[in-house]
Amino acid sequence: MTAAHLVILYGFGGLSDVGRHAVVAALERSKDEISKITVLTKHPKLLDESNWNCACVGGHGALTEEQRERVNVVALDDYSDIATHIQGATAVVSCLGNRQPFFGFRDACEGTTALLEAMRSNKIKRLVCMTSVGIAEDWPPMERHWSRWIMTGIFLTIGRPSFNDLSQMEKAVRADDDCDYLLVRPVGISEDMVPVNQWYIQKTKWEDAPYFNMAKLDVARFMVGEAIQPTRIKDAVVIGAVPPETST
Repeated sequence: MTAAHLVILYGFGGLSDVGRHAVVAALERSKDEISKITVLTKHPKLLDESNWNCACVGGHGALTEEQRERVNVVALDDYSDIATHIQGATAVVSCLGNRQPFFGFRDACEGTTALLEAMRSNKIKRLVCMTSVGIAEDWPPMERHWSRWIMTGIFLTIGRPSFNDLSQMEKAVRADDDCDYLLVRPVGISEDMVPVNQWYIQKTKWEDAPYFNMAKLDVARFMVGEAIQPTRIKDAVVIGAVPPETST
């Protein structure tokens, strides 16, 4: 396998926190797997913060000099600038938008639409894209857990702008015939869940379900793995931690 050049986009908010963790997940891979990491964001300073709203062992901080040999962080002023920064890339991990009420950064559709155009112009096909449970055919969210009623209520009321933004983003991705996409719909991504490098993909809605929470780094690890070694193409998955009754 030729070493990948991976592009990672992240924004602001809980879903976008997974994008920050995707940088860590990519750096966990050897240089033979991922030789170059390009990070595109309007919020570059978030990478240097010590608090990533997570329970990762050892915490986080600014990239080391050794890590910066593989990582190029690009501060975007506008999403229209994406095309010039992804030339020669192998795949993209995108974590834009959020599902938190009262957050002003609802740019999942805008940013992803620009990203898709940039990918077409650079002949990049693989996209692993963060979205949410409850979008499109996954409605209602978290159907086998009591939090279903909370998330449904939020999405229909104060969280409607975020829900609409993510819904329109998914439509844009699915409509792009050139894109070999995977839409990733995490359950709750908790600040208190310790990463365990395991996850559970829902097989059939209403019949089985992942645990209702998972660590941000574990979502990121799954996304990075799918970006460089695809197993699901033109698909959408609900992902969470391994349910206690199925863990070994």
